This record gives sequence, C-alpha cells and structure tokens, in this order.
Amino acid sequence: MGPPVSCIIAAGPRSGPGVGMRLNNMIYFSRCRLEAFFPDRAPRRIPAMKATVDLEAASVELGPPAPRSPTDAELHRLSQVRREIERRAAHFYAPNLSAGEWIYFDLRMGWSTSHLDDDLPNLDDVLMFFGSKPSECNRLDVPIDLMLCGSTEHLLQKTATAGRMGSGTGWLHRLVLKINSLDESGDTDIPEELTREALAAPRVNQPEQVARWVFSVIARHHAPIHRSRVQGVARVDLVVPASEFLPRLVVATPLYVQDISRKPLRWITRLRLHRDLCRRYGRSIWQWKPDLPPRDRDRYYMPPDPR
Repeated sequence: MGPPVSCIIAAGPRSGPGVGMRLNNMIYFSRCRLEAFFPDRAPRRIPAMKATVDLEAASVELGPPAPRSPTDAELHRLSQVRREIERRAAHFYAPNLSAGEWIYFDLRMGWSTSHLDDDLPNLDDVLMFFGSKPSECNRLDVPIDLMLCGSTEHLLQKTATAGRMGSGTGWLHRLVLKINSLDESGDTDIPEELTREALAAPRVNQPEQVARWVFSVIARHHAPIHRSRVQGVARVDLVVPASEFLPRLVVATPLYVQDISRKPLRWITRLRLHRDLCRRYGRSIWQWKPDLPPRDRDRYYMPPDPR
C-alpha cells in the first residue's frame, strides 16, 4: 500500500529528477492533499468575521477564500513533494499497482466535470480526466487506460461539462467525495470502500464495472472538448484488470494536474481531430456535437472567483 503521505517529506533539500521543475498552467490542484504531506505544519488560519442576525434567523461566518491559483509558498512545497514522490512513484502503466501507491503520469488526456443523476444540472461536483497509453508507447507493450477523479473544488480552469455520470454510478461519485473529505481532515488512510472486503461485497453494480463504464462513456460518448498533454502525480484508488476485450484501467486521485503542451494546437490539427470525431460518430462535420442532453450542451463549470 506504500508509506503514509505524511512520512514522505524528508528534511533538507535533495537533488533528483524533480529539481528545476516548472509548475505552471495548472488545471487541478488539491491544497488539502498537499497539506497532508506536512502534518507538523500548523494549519493556516484565515481570520473570520462572524455575523449574527436577530430573530435567530442565521449565524454566518465569513472570511476571505483561498486564492484560486497556488501561491508561491504552495508551489515551493509542491516542488518538495514531487521530488520525494518521484523517488517512490511508479509510472501509471507499471504492473502490480495497488491502492495507496503513488503514480506519475505524462500523456494526452481529456477532462470534464459531471454530477450525479439526481443532482440539478448546474451542480457539477466531480471532475474526471481520462487518457490511454497505446501499446507501442509503454514498456509493457499493452494498452493502459487512466482515469483521474477529483472534486471540482480543486478545479482551476473553466471546463465544459460532461453532464450526468449515468445510472448506477453512485459508488464512484460517493468515493470521490469521500476521498476529498478525508483529505480535508488530514486523514491519509485508504477509504474503507477500497478495502478488499468492501470491493468483494455482493452488489448489483460492482465497483470495477462502474469504473470501467464511466471511463468508456466519458472517453467515447461525451468526447470532451478539453484535451491536452498533461502531467502530474496521483494516488491509486483502484486497478481494474484487463479483460479479453478491454485494457487495464487505473483509477486514481490526483495531487495536481498541469497542462504541459508547449503551444496550442494549430487550427488545421483541430480541424483534423474534429473531422475524426465526425467520422467516428457518423455525422456531418457541420452537425456533430458531443452526445449530451440539450441542457448540458455548451454549459461550463466556472471555478469561483476568490475576489
């Protein structure tokens, strides 16, 4: 399962492959997961202002929210964390991964926000990244799928929605929010839902089936418009073994995800990708749109403005 995250940071600077790393153009950054690496550091207290309304109507605490982008101090701590994780982390396509291990990823991925079926369409609370490593591009010579799941609380950029997660996906939705809650409380243990006993419990929709279904839908059905080469580190939640027809799927929760594309795609490249999607869906190049309900088309998740 790997060492607790609180044990990873060593005292003093150390050289390694992460030294000199540039951290910019962040898409996703989990402050609470970063702070778990520094258990001895006193939590940052934000002065709060308490206002009580007469007639016992309400009691509200107000204070300045955290800045949307990482501060210089947070980037410094994140660089420390990455240097140490890189000494222990495996590539996401490494064999014999298990829950709790840290992985490093660098590949082209797409991403979108989503919500549970029962939620209103404007309450996207889950962010999902998806990508695949073709067999000729990894050391195992087999294709590998990667799905990163996190809370939209840590999303830093305007992102198009993928709509509802789909029927029977409540287990994955609850897991994402449970992990985020544990991170906020500083608990670095693996959630009970990911223990061998819990995963083996009989149910209508098995966790492995749910994860595979969600990946397939977001990768092949919704076709998010956000796609780029991204890089980051994440902790493994679940590994779905390969089947006769489908590759292995690694499900993980990221610490951060950053866009490392050197420059935007040329318009001719974007056109080629769009034509490829049209051909795959059997639709006219002028009529193709992501296969979403009308209420979700052209809808975006906007991170809250801290100002």
